[in-house]
Amino acid sequence: MDPNSEKLNVLRTFKIGSFHIGSAFADMLTSAVWNRILISDLGIVATPVALLSALRYLLAPLSIWAGNRSDTKPIFGRHRLPYIWGGRLLMALSLLLLPFSVVLLAENSSSVAGWAVAALMFFIYGIGTLLSGSPFMALIRDRTPPSKRGQALSIAQIMLLVAMAVVPGIYGVMLRSYSPEAFFRTVLIGAGLALPFWFFSVAGEDRRVLPTTEATSEGAAAEPAPSFLVLLREIWADPRARAFFLLLALGSISAFAQDALLEPFGGDVFGMDVGETTRFNAFWGVGVLISMIVTTVLTRKRAPHEQTSTARIGLMLSAVPMALLGLVAVFQLEALLIPAILLFGVGFGVYTVGAIGLLMAMTSDKHAGAYLGLWTVAQLVFRGVGMALGGIVFDLANLITRGPHLAYGSVFLLSAVGFVVCIGILARVDAPGFAAGRVSIHEPALAMADG
Repeated sequence: MDPNSEKLNVLRTFKIGSFHIGSAFADMLTSAVWNRILISDLGIVATPVALLSALRYLLAPLSIWAGNRSDTKPIFGRHRLPYIWGGRLLMALSLLLLPFSVVLLAENSSSVAGWAVAALMFFIYGIGTLLSGSPFMALIRDRTPPSKRGQALSIAQIMLLVAMAVVPGIYGVMLRSYSPEAFFRTVLIGAGLALPFWFFSVAGEDRRVLPTTEATSEGAAAEPAPSFLVLLREIWADPRARAFFLLLALGSISAFAQDALLEPFGGDVFGMDVGETTRFNAFWGVGVLISMIVTTVLTRKRAPHEQTSTARIGLMLSAVPMALLGLVAVFQLEALLIPAILLFGVGFGVYTVGAIGLLMAMTSDKHAGAYLGLWTVAQLVFRGVGMALGGIVFDLANLITRGPHLAYGSVFLLSAVGFVVCIGILARVDAPGFAAGRVSIHEPALAMADG
């Protein structure tokens, strides 16, 4: 049977993808609303805020362990659901600490208790995110025909972007200006909306493992799984995997160095209020959404390993508007601010579709959770690194130039350079060879890893 003739269950994909609606309600609180209040409303310097925002991403190696464990250690007969639901429950509980951190820091920006509460919140939130992230992607992969896996994950990501385009508007209405009571109410509503989506989207999707499946069809004992560290070394031995890891890592740094700064940028340089700057995420999300939908439709007949050209075009289309955003900051061109944010979203959406296809192609069937965990590390750790570097570069540039507009521009222009470098790295990723099971001429060890 031609794998390209396999049908994608669209309704199931949308059901599972609605999981990301809950993710948007939670992530917007921690990555947009919280940092804007601290930096712009409370006047706290960007570096500690960016570092704390990045903390959960620096815990990302946990996702490899969680993905590998969901491959090999089912709980109550389920490979994915216990890890997904357990992680998301931790995330919901941790959100309740957000208002307390803001209240303490509003009283005293040097409050040890305030920073400790914030650090505890992001630590628990990060653990929950990582316990559930790679098992969720593995669940999508489990429930999708091989030739449609990139398309299915793209649809799930599109749903995330739809939510990211809508949720900031909801929070903007709920929190037009900061007050402790309004922020606490916003957090409670956001967490209360996230939980039902996280539960019902994946309910019934993880097939129960029966004891008899632990043996082979011939009745012999199944081959024991390699230890976590041995498996990780085998994956890393392939230079294609290393190049793909570097591509995802630098792409994440380049895309998210501005993540903790974009809303404060609007407030500091152009005098915009909380509601206006919170909607930046909506403009960016609309650009990503439109381009992801169009790109997914145009490339729907391509197998995941055939998305290299899509990723390359997306990187070029991300670099140009990011450079434009740098010029907007340096020359204070407010009229071009929203177009630059929107165009950056368009380019990043094209890149995301291409990268998702390659991500599924660069994942083995035998160790799907572990591979997806490693790619999650590449994205999340270096998303955190990017956010932290963005804050550090901004503070250093601001100290040197004494001009916030020049400092913000430095961050944006360096991000554009990073996207250009990614294009060169992409040339070293042989996704077709990996998907076909061809062994790298440099590192034959992966043949043993993939059996």
